[in-house]
Amino acid sequence: MNRKWLEIASLSFVFGLIYLSPIQASKLPVFSGQFNNLDGSLYAVRFFDVMVSVFIVIFTSNYLIPAKLNRMSLLKVGISFIAILGVSSILEYGWDSLTLRAFNLPIGPGEISDKMLIYTRRETMELTIITGNLLVMASGLFYGLVRERNQQISRQEKLEIENLAAEVKYLRSQINPHFLFNTLNNIYAITQRNDDNEGSDALLRLSGLMRYMLYESAGESISLFREVEHLQNYIDLMLLKYKSDDPPQVEFQQEGDFENQWVAPLILIPFVENAFKHGIDNKGKGTIKMRLKSDSRLIQFIVENTRFPDRVASEEHAGIGLDNVKRRLEHHYPNAHELDINLSDDSYKIDMRISV
Repeated sequence: MNRKWLEIASLSFVFGLIYLSPIQASKLPVFSGQFNNLDGSLYAVRFFDVMVSVFIVIFTSNYLIPAKLNRMSLLKVGISFIAILGVSSILEYGWDSLTLRAFNLPIGPGEISDKMLIYTRRETMELTIITGNLLVMASGLFYGLVRERNQQISRQEKLEIENLAAEVKYLRSQINPHFLFNTLNNIYAITQRNDDNEGSDALLRLSGLMRYMLYESAGESISLFREVEHLQNYIDLMLLKYKSDDPPQVEFQQEGDFENQWVAPLILIPFVENAFKHGIDNKGKGTIKMRLKSDSRLIQFIVENTRFPDRVASEEHAGIGLDNVKRRLEHHYPNAHELDINLSDDSYKIDMRISV
């Protein structure tokens, strides 16, 4: 039995106890002067009430809890709430009337039947059905909020476990990074002594990248300005491998305030790495266009690069960076980010937006 059917069965059991227990406890042949529990008319009504209540709880808990609190979502919830309340109440009233006719019980107020031993007034659609359904809908909303909270906690725990596993995997892939960092500094000193300016520049930028990754990116957040510096170092380092008189077309537009904005470290670099890996061929041909925009409410990063359909990444490295950054976005910015990926025959484009 899957989770949905288990939920329906559990709710049916609970409402069955609520609605049918008073019938069994009553010693009177007529319950509330309306339905006869001896010929089964009351059971028919109560079983229908159980089905309607289960439907109301499932619907309200799944569809009447808005993902975002704004005017439009609250309006939709309000309209749906009133519609479900009206439809369910009308259905219950109609079923009551059909049951009365089927079991030869009073149809209107003041009517008498040989089955009616107590009270001569039939309760029609007054506040009993509507208030009952209001209580059921309120319990459905409460149930949905509790379930959503439990699911959110479960997702958070799962994300933390996945992030920990990703970090361990990353650390295992490093070959003594501190030793490598110190060795790069030593090689840089050698190139300086031999007047190798191009090699010195490459080593200096690589050393800056490693310093950022090892030390500065250890916290939960970092200045967007420092993250942009890291991106620019990476871009300059990647361009050193191509001819200076015929480099690939790489553009990086920057707009907004970066000094006073903070982001999760290394959240932008995977998109740039993928762009260089897949957007430039072995001859240095290709185009990469990047745009970073920041204001007090939003950080937007757009990366578009040339696509070469004939180039296929190895299974070991395909999609690993993108999967990791998706998990990190979920971890650092739950319900506060969007990531759109557009793929065509000749281009690949990502558009990431983070609400801050």
